[in-house]
Amino acid sequence: MKDSKKKGSSKKREEKLMLIKELNKINDEINVEQNNVEDLSVKIKNIDGQIFLGYHDIKILNVELKNKEIEVEEKRSHKLLSERNIENMINKYILKCYENFLNNLTKNEIEIDTLSKRKEDDMKEQKSNKDFQKLTTVTSIKHLNKLNSIILSQNKIIDNINRKFTICLKRMKDNYSRKINMVQIKKIKKKKKHIYIYIYIYIYISFLLNILTTYNDKIFNIQNYFKLILDDQLELIQKLEEEKLTKKKNYFSKRKGLEQLKKNISIQRKILEGVERDAYELERNIVDYENLRNDLKKIKEKRKKQQKILHELKLETDVKKMLLTKISNEYKTIYDQNKMKLYDYLQKLLLENYFLETKMKLKNESLEVNTIEVRGKYKTGYNEY
Repeated sequence: MKDSKKKGSSKKREEKLMLIKELNKINDEINVEQNNVEDLSVKIKNIDGQIFLGYHDIKILNVELKNKEIEVEEKRSHKLLSERNIENMINKYILKCYENFLNNLTKNEIEIDTLSKRKEDDMKEQKSNKDFQKLTTVTSIKHLNKLNSIILSQNKIIDNINRKFTICLKRMKDNYSRKINMVQIKKIKKKKKHIYIYIYIYIYISFLLNILTTYNDKIFNIQNYFKLILDDQLELIQKLEEEKLTKKKNYFSKRKGLEQLKKNISIQRKILEGVERDAYELERNIVDYENLRNDLKKIKEKRKKQQKILHELKLETDVKKMLLTKISNEYKTIYDQNKMKLYDYLQKLLLENYFLETKMKLKNESLEVNTIEVRGKYKTGYNEY
C-alpha cells in the first residue's frame, strides 16, 4: 500500500512538474508570440510606411534630379547663350570694322591708283618740264646774250655817234670861232650885216645840241627799257627755278605719301588676314550657335515631357495618398479588432493559468498532507517494528 501510495505521489509530482513546465513553456511561447506579433505589426507598419515613403521619395528624388538636370542644362544653355550673344556682338562689331576696313582699302587702292597715275603723269610732266626748263633756260640765256650783245653794240654805236657828233660839233665850233675871228678881223665893217647869220648859226648849234641831248635821253630810255626786259627775264627764270623747287618738294612729299601708303597697305593686309581669321571663327561660332539652338529646342521638348511626367507623378502620389489613408484606416480598424481578440485570448490564457496554478497548489497541499501522513505512519510502523 505504501509503495503504491509512493508511486502515485511520485507520479502526481511528475505530472505536476510536467504541467508546470508545460505552463511555463506555454506562457513563454505566448509572450514570445505576443512580442513577435507586436514586432511584426511595428515592422509591417514601418515597412508599409517605408515602402510607400521610399517609393514616393524615389519618385520625388527622380523628379528633383530631373528638375536639377533641367536647371543645370538651362543655366548652361543660358550661359552659353549669353556668351554667344557677347561673341555675336563682338563679331558684329568685327564685321562692321571689317566692312569699314574693306571700304577704306578700296578707297586707298583707288587713291593709290590715282596717285600712281598722277605720279606717272607728273613724271612725264617733270620730264617734259625738265626739257622745257632746259629749253627755256637755254633760250633765255641765248636771248639774254643776244640782248646784251645788242645793248653793247647799241652802246658802242651810240658812243661812236656821240663821239663823232661831239668831234663834229667841236670842229664846227672851232671853225665857226675861227671864221668869227676872221670875220671880226677882216670884216668889222660888215659885222652888222652878218650878225644875224652868226646868231642863226649859234641857234642852229644850240638846236643841234638839244637834239643830241634828246637823243641821249632816248638812248637812256632804251637802256632802261632793256634793263626792265632783262629784269623781267630774270624774274621769269627765278619763278621757273622756284616752280622747279616746289615740284621737287611735291615729288618728294608724294613719294613719302606713297611709302606711307605702302606701309599702311602692308599693315592693313595683316589686319585683313586677322579679320579673315575672325570671319572664319565667326562662321564656326555660327554653326555652334545653330547647334546650341537645336540643343535648346531639344531641352525644351524634354522639359515639356518631364513636366507631363511630373503631372502624372503628382496624380499618382495623390491617388497613393488616398489609398494610404484608406489602408491606414483599415489597418487601424483591423488592429483594433485584433487587439480586442488578443486581449480576450490573453485573458482566457491568464484565467486558465490561474486555474491551473490553483489546481497545482491544491495538489501540492494534498501531496504534502499525504506525505506527512505517510511519514507519520512510517514512523509509527517503524517504532512498532
